[in-house]
This record gives sequence, structure tokens and C-alpha cells, in this order.
Amino acid sequence: MMKKTKLYILTFSAIALVTLVTALGSLRYYYVSAREALLAQKAQSGQREIRELGTLLEQQLQAGISSVDVIDNLQQSIQNTDVQSEFVCMYNTDGIELCHPDPSLIGRKIEAGNSSFSGSGSTQSFQDILKSGLLASGVRNFPEQANRSSEIVSVYPVKGTDWMLASHTNINALQLQLDNLYQRFLVGTIGLILVITGSSFWLIWMIYRKYETEMDVKISGLNEEINSLSMLNRQLELKQQHTENSPIPKKENTRKRLMTYQKDEIITIDTDEIVYIVLNDNGVSVITFQGNTYTINSSLDDLMKELDTEIFYRANRQYIVNVNAIESIWIYGRNQLRIATRPQCPEPIIISKNKVSEFKKWLDR
Repeated sequence: MMKKTKLYILTFSAIALVTLVTALGSLRYYYVSAREALLAQKAQSGQREIRELGTLLEQQLQAGISSVDVIDNLQQSIQNTDVQSEFVCMYNTDGIELCHPDPSLIGRKIEAGNSSFSGSGSTQSFQDILKSGLLASGVRNFPEQANRSSEIVSVYPVKGTDWMLASHTNINALQLQLDNLYQRFLVGTIGLILVITGSSFWLIWMIYRKYETEMDVKISGLNEEINSLSMLNRQLELKQQHTENSPIPKKENTRKRLMTYQKDEIITIDTDEIVYIVLNDNGVSVITFQGNTYTINSSLDDLMKELDTEIFYRANRQYIVNVNAIESIWIYGRNQLRIATRPQCPEPIIISKNKVSEFKKWLDR
């Protein structure tokens, strides 16, 4: 019982470990892939937003609206928007804030050491990006003393002006959202692992239990066969001892010897010297304990009528066997017996399932 319990525990642990490693590895892979995809998507959406906004500003200028009014309209539209996650502002090429969700920052100038900008395989100051007056997209990093998190920034130059629209996405805020999502997925994954592990363990236990029951039945059947075989061999020993120590008086009509010819010589074979008699292609042959083989002109049916049935048994249509020549009895196939003789017969002597009961009675009398 302890071995089975230990096996169940090891099986459960193995399933749980494999499932846990696989699930957490997959979850981490999907998390990293989702993070990269989300950052790329935010960069693209920021570029699209300021491009559309820049086109709108260009159309207003072309419609004759003054630059002051255009700036004022933009400021009103973005004022007090959330700067903790995503927002839009506008600079000029000198790095001065023209519009910002926080009005107090309007007029502030971006200095050279304010932040660095990484994009398109190169890194330069954000001030230089604004001075270039070119479209750009990348990550804006701040020095430690600024106490500000990195941002995904895209800048767009408004045609006919020195204005530079910029979209900002706070990476830390984005990371926080991802972490919250990751934790939810982690909890769901752990729950799924428990369900999968429990279900797998239950299925394996049911399959093993069914297999164990079948094995118990087979083992029980084998034990019964072994017991039956042991009993047969014990009966064989007793019958052999009985025939050796207390020879049964032969009936008047039983033959004590068989006669055959070998060339011109007449040979007699004592029945006590016979191991078995076999019907083969050459006729009926008699095999003796000395290993000699003789051919006789009698059928097995006629011989069984004349031989001592206490000593000889008709095993099947091909063999008559001497009980004192039987060395052992084995289970053969399904519900059959195989007799091993001494000297050994080159072919197995089989007792068919229909004669097993009769053979047992013959041994037991």
C-alpha cells in the first residue's frame, strides 16, 4: 500500500512539475512578446495621432487662421489631459514648449541635458531632435535626478512652421498595466495548472486502477494455475512412487512386452522399458529408456486395449506415454497441459483441454 501511495505522489508531482514549468515558460514568452508588441503598437498609434493632428493644424493655417489662434485652440484641446500615461504637446525647433497639458510648463525650454532620445539605431539629445525639424520616433530617457520614467515619443514637424508636435507614452505606466495583466494571467494559469494536473492525475489513477485490477485477476489466475500444476506434479510423483514401490498386478489381458522385427531378427520390448509410443509418418514407433526406437505393426487404439492403463495413458491421437517416464507437467496455452518426458521427446506432448480432467483423474487414482 505504501508503494502505491508513493507511486501516486511521484506521479502527481511529476505531472505538476512538467505542467508548471511548461505553463510558466509559455506565459513568460507570451508576456515578453505582448510587451514588445504593445510598445510597438503605442509607437505606431502615437505617430498616427500626431500626424493627423499636424495635418489638422496645417489645414487651419492654410485656412487663414493665425498661428496664435491655432496654438491657442490646440492648448485648449489638450489642457488638463492625463500626463501620467499618454499625452500630446508641441514645441518649436528651439525646444520651447508651445502647448502642454500643464499650462505652467508653457514657455519652458528643453536644454541639451534634459533627456536623450534613442531611435533608428542612434542616440542623441532630445533638444537636437527638436532642432532637426524632422519626423522621428523612439524612446526618450531622462537622467536619474529628473525622477521621470522613460517615454515613447514621436515628433512630427508641422509644415510651414517651426512647430514640432510630440506624442508621449509613459513606459512605466504601460509596464504597470502589463504587470497587472500578467498577474491576472498568472493566477488564471495557476488555476489551470491545478485543474490540468488534478484531471491528469485522476485519469492516470483510473487507468492504473483498471490495469491493476486486470493484473490482479491475471495474477490470481496464474496462482490458481500454479497451484493446479503443483498438485498435478505431486500426483505424478505419488503415482510414480506407487508404481515403483508397490507394482500393481497386471491384468491378465495386459501385455508385458511388445514384439517387432529388425531386419531378420525378432526383438521383444518389455513394456516397463517404454518411454512413449508415437504415431508418425513412418508408422507407430516405440521409444525406450535406452534411447532406442523400434517400429511396430499395431495401431495406438489396439495398443491401448492391451497395455496396462494404470501405467500408460493415451495423451492424444499421436502419443501414448508411460507414467514413469513423465518428468514434469506444465501449463500450456489456454487450459492445456504439456508433458515433459525423460528421455525428452523432440516434440511437445500435449494434453488437450478436453482431456485435462480425465488426465487428472488418471493421475489421482
